[in-house]
Amino acid sequence: MIPSAVTAPATLLSHRLQVRPIGLDDFSEVRYLHASALSAQTVDVLTDEEVAAFKALVYSPAYTDILMQEEVYGAWLEDELVGTVSWHAIGDDGQSAGIGPVFVQYARLGIGRRLLAEAEARARQSGFDKFAGWATANAVPFFQRLGYKIVSRGVKTLSPTCALPVAFLRKEARA
Repeated sequence: MIPSAVTAPATLLSHRLQVRPIGLDDFSEVRYLHASALSAQTVDVLTDEEVAAFKALVYSPAYTDILMQEEVYGAWLEDELVGTVSWHAIGDDGQSAGIGPVFVQYARLGIGRRLLAEAEARARQSGFDKFAGWATANAVPFFQRLGYKIVSRGVKTLSPTCALPVAFLRKEARA
């Protein structure tokens, strides 16, 4: 079947996009994606110092420890890693899952939406029905379109040398 000229790029992309768990062998590509996506997509919301601190963290050994604490999923377009998301259990209530930031190489193509749906589905399969996360100001509208509500604004400390201004978000899964 030949796609018509009116077929949306996201629709064409969704058939070629593969989502799978990220393994240790993928971490160098994850580091590159996270550093480049944050740099490109937060120009108007983070300072140069905040971006530099995040990049330093991403390329430090400590970032491996951060990644290994979560289930990380990647979106692959052929051989290129074009997005990631992660999730992990949080809180003492046994019902909340922390959704990690969504990093995408190409915005507005449905990659982030697909990744977020994957993380939420995995968390629901594990028994979680509440989701919490954080996002820099540029990503807040994306999360709001997908049902997340801002519960507060503040600073997310990722390491002793890296803290970012963020919005903290919550969502309850539909029954």
